[in-house]
Amino acid sequence: MPRRGYQFENQIQKVCDYVEAIGGHAHKNYAERLQDGTYIKGEPFDYEIFLPNYKAVFDAKECKTRKWHMVDKDIKQCDEMKKCKNAGFKAYFLICFEGNDVRMIDVDTVITTLKHGSKTISAEGNPSWDLIKILGGTQK
Repeated sequence: MPRRGYQFENQIQKVCDYVEAIGGHAHKNYAERLQDGTYIKGEPFDYEIFLPNYKAVFDAKECKTRKWHMVDKDIKQCDEMKKCKNAGFKAYFLICFEGNDVRMIDVDTVITTLKHGSKTISAEGNPSWDLIKILGGTQK
C-alpha cells in the first residue's frame, strides 16, 4: 500500500519537473531537522514556483472529505504565504479533496474564512488546479 499522499506528491512533482523543463524553477521546502532527523522547525509552506509570468508559493494538504478543516499550523502558514502574496506572488493552499479533486484556495479566501469565525472551507467554489495546462503545456 503506498504511503499517504504519495500520488498527490507525485502529481505536484510532475508540475515541478515541467516548470524546470521550460526554464523556470520549482522546489519543495522541507522542515528543518538535526542530522539524526529530530524536528527543529517547520517550513513556512511546501512549494515555490518561479517563472517570468507565474510566481507562486503554496502548501499542499489532503482531505478525506469535501471540506478542509484548518489547524493552527495551517494558520501560521497562511501568515507566511500572505507576505508572499503582498510581494506579488500567487499564494494558496493546494487541497486534494476526496477522490483526487485538487483545488486551489487562495490565501485571501482563507483569511476571510478565519475572520468570519470558521476554520472550514469546502471544495466547491474553489478553482481546480492544473498548472501545466494553465502554463500552456500538456500533461503526459
